[in-house]
Amino acid sequence: MARPNDRLVDPIGETPEGWPIYERSIGFLFTVVVEAKPGPSRRAVGLNTFRHDPFDSAVRPDFEIIVSRALGDGSSTVCDNMLPDIGGVPASAGFDTTPAISGAINDFGCRFVDGTGNFGGRGEREACTLFEDGDYHFKDPFSTAQFCAGIAEPFRFAVGDTTVHVRARDVSGTPGPPATFVVRITP
Repeated sequence: MARPNDRLVDPIGETPEGWPIYERSIGFLFTVVVEAKPGPSRRAVGLNTFRHDPFDSAVRPDFEIIVSRALGDGSSTVCDNMLPDIGGVPASAGFDTTPAISGAINDFGCRFVDGTGNFGGRGEREACTLFEDGDYHFKDPFSTAQFCAGIAEPFRFAVGDTTVHVRARDVSGTPGPPATFVVRITP
């Protein structure tokens, strides 16, 4: 998680499962940041964050992210991220291949954009995280991709804990292991 000034927020602790907990006092005006690196296949990380076919739930982006609690109004409209009708993101229980879950993955995923505002991940030259050395780069030197989504009020995180599960596919479509973190919004 990064602040509005693009500096990373340190976790305040971990859940019993070992998932980092990131805390904020409001559910928007921050960036969700996920870094990825090649997995067991050693193939490059796919960078697509939006690939949706309402008639085929197996069509999915390379970057898959789900939340345990709805963001904003939880709208089931896929990719409703443009004015005047910005909506939320529905909750999902897992990465099962269903129309609702594929829609939710794409709905949140389309908010992750590259350095030019297009759906997609970023290479290190367009990292969204700023460090003490004054440069933008990845936190993990082994990461090869970064995914960044600014969280706006219409799709804000609710007060309390929201568990976020994320995984990235390689360029051949093989998903890597999921990673999990908690976003805690305190009143």
